[in-house]
Amino acid sequence: MRNTTYIVDGTITDYRNGVLTIKAPCDDWPMLLKREVKKVKVQLIDGRSLSDKQRRSCYALIGEIAEWTGDDKTSIKEYMKMEFWAEHLEDLNEQIFSLSDAPMSLVAEFQRFLVRFIVSNSIPTKFSLLNMVDDICDYIYACLIHKKCCISGRAADLHHVDRVGMGRDRHDIIHEGMEVLPLSREYHEQCHTMGDRAFMELYHLESGIVMDKTLCRIYGLKARKENHA
Repeated sequence: MRNTTYIVDGTITDYRNGVLTIKAPCDDWPMLLKREVKKVKVQLIDGRSLSDKQRRSCYALIGEIAEWTGDDKTSIKEYMKMEFWAEHLEDLNEQIFSLSDAPMSLVAEFQRFLVRFIVSNSIPTKFSLLNMVDDICDYIYACLIHKKCCISGRAADLHHVDRVGMGRDRHDIIHEGMEVLPLSREYHEQCHTMGDRAFMELYHLESGIVMDKTLCRIYGLKARKENHA
C-alpha cells in the first residue's frame, strides 16, 4: 500500500525573477489524477558537505553528554540522532542522517540541538559552549531561557546592554525590547569593569538578545501591553 505522502527527488533546472523551475520524475500518473494533485511542497536541500570542524564539534558535544549520562558515545550519538529526527521528522523526510555525509545546514541544526540539550539539562562541559556554535544568538537565547551564563554555563543573572540607569527600579520599567546577556556574577562584574564593547570583542559576541514577552515572563519583568484594537 502506497504511503499517503508521495515524495520524489527533483532537480533545479532554472531560476529567474525569483521563480524556481524544477524537473522531477513521477511514474504514477493515475495516482496524481485520483488524488487531484495540483500543488507540491519543495524542500531545498543544502548541497554543501559538512566541515571537519562541524563534525568534531558534534562529537565533542556528544562526548560531554555521554560522560554526564554514563553511557558510551555510540549509544548517545544514536539516541540524540533519533531525538533530533523525531523533532524534525517533516524536514528529514523520514530518513536518518549520518554525521559522515549529511549536508552542512542539517548538521549545523543538529549541533544547535545538542547545545540546547546540554543547556536545558545543566550538563557540565570541559569547554565553553560559546565556542561550539555557529548560531550564537540561538545559543544565547537558550541560555536566557534556562538562566545560564553564555560564557561559563553557570547560573546567570541578566546583564542589560541597554543600561537601566541609576535610580530606576528595573521592576517598574518596560524590559521588552531591551538588549540583554545572561552572565554569571564573575562575568557580569567583568563586563561592567571593561565596558560592553570591549567585553563583546573579548568573547566574540556581536550583540545581546532583545527581550521578548517570553523572556520577560521568565524573569518576572514588565513587557509591553497587548494592543487588541
